[in-house]
Amino acid sequence: MKQIFHQILDFPQMVNQKVLNAKLNAAVDGFDSQDGIRCYVKTIYQIAALVFLLGMEYGIVNAAMTYFQSPTAGGIGMVGSILTFALLAYSAFPISQVIRSRGESLGGSHNGMVEFIFKDFVTTNIRILGEVMAIAGLIYAFNLTLSFVFDADLFSSYTSDSILSNISGLYALPMNAISSLLSVVQMDALASILHSFADFKMNSTQTFGGDFLWDANDLIIVAGAYINVIAGLAVLYVNLAIYNFLYSIIAALVNFIPRLAIPLAIRTKSE
Repeated sequence: MKQIFHQILDFPQMVNQKVLNAKLNAAVDGFDSQDGIRCYVKTIYQIAALVFLLGMEYGIVNAAMTYFQSPTAGGIGMVGSILTFALLAYSAFPISQVIRSRGESLGGSHNGMVEFIFKDFVTTNIRILGEVMAIAGLIYAFNLTLSFVFDADLFSSYTSDSILSNISGLYALPMNAISSLLSVVQMDALASILHSFADFKMNSTQTFGGDFLWDANDLIIVAGAYINVIAGLAVLYVNLAIYNFLYSIIAALVNFIPRLAIPLAIRTKSE
């Protein structure tokens, strides 16, 4: 009876040895938080870059098919839209490379899991969002320039405003956080300046008449599209500086608290 009982207890180990030959257990036991995390994070970003590339190209091709089948697209619009389609299709490659290269930078050595998660990982993703916005905004500015030259509404699968509104809130999070903190401590003027800086963008959406009468206001709007790219990059680097500053303060406090020596005098009085 005792032998049968021990066989029942040893049954999981026996199955593990025969089926997997304990390879999975050895992999878990030998997992290195430094090399292992770096390897997996690097692979995840490489896969994400490829998925983004394929998904963006699929969306651009579908949007282009809809545009070129539209009876409202005139002959000059068709010709110019071939150029804008080529620019949009090309933009997926540098954007994908940004995701891949920044993700691979996380594959380098790190000082610990806390710094890796709360500093390296966060700042890398803030940088990715800002640089993706900059590349997409620049391509849109090129397309808007071609629309101005052809004086026609050419094909574009997105607008500059849609880019900023979709991701600017994410990569501008540190600036918005410190702006809210300044409001709490009654520094509303400085908080308002930071909010205005983070939300700054010029109008870069325009409808062209197709009469080949170039208007100075249209040229200003085209210039605004390029200014939006510069402003977006400025916000990106300010946010990186703010987040690194906040992280350094918190890290210093965390390291300082355990070193505090609290003097306690405990006396036993005998009566």
